[in-house]
Amino acid sequence: MSDLKATPIPPGRVEVAARWQALSEGEVTREAVHAWAVPWVEGEGALADFEDPLVVTALQYLHGFDLCQNPGRPGVVWHATSGEGDWCHSLNDITNGLTRWQESCALYDADPQGWIQTVRERQGCSSRPRKRSADHHQDAEAR
Repeated sequence: MSDLKATPIPPGRVEVAARWQALSEGEVTREAVHAWAVPWVEGEGALADFEDPLVVTALQYLHGFDLCQNPGRPGVVWHATSGEGDWCHSLNDITNGLTRWQESCALYDADPQGWIQTVRERQGCSSRPRKRSADHHQDAEAR
C-alpha cells in the first residue's frame, strides 16, 4: 500500500528548465508555474533530499515569478494572478534569469566544489562549519 503523505519526488533540471522556458515563451502562466513549484518550496517536497542545489534554486525562482506589487503600497508583495498588481519580475527578467541559471548549471557541472565555495564566499560564509548555538553559548560563558 502506498503512503499518501509521501514526499513528492523532486523534479530534475530538465523538468525545471522546461517549465522555466515555457514561462519565458508565454506557453504557461506565472500562476501555473508557481502552483507547480509549491509542493517543493512550501509543501512536503521541501523536505525532499535534493541532489542538485540548482534545482532548488530554480524551484524558488519559479515559485516567485508570480509576485506582484502595488505602487500605492511600497514594500508589499504577494503571490497574485494577472491584473492584481504590477509584476515584480518582467518577462525579460524571467528570460534573463533562465540564461543565468543555465550558466550556473554549467559552472556547477564543471566544478561542483568550486561552485559551492564561490557561492559561500559571495554570501559571506566561511568554509568552516558554523558552531551550534549551544556550543557558542558555552564558549561565551567560559570567557
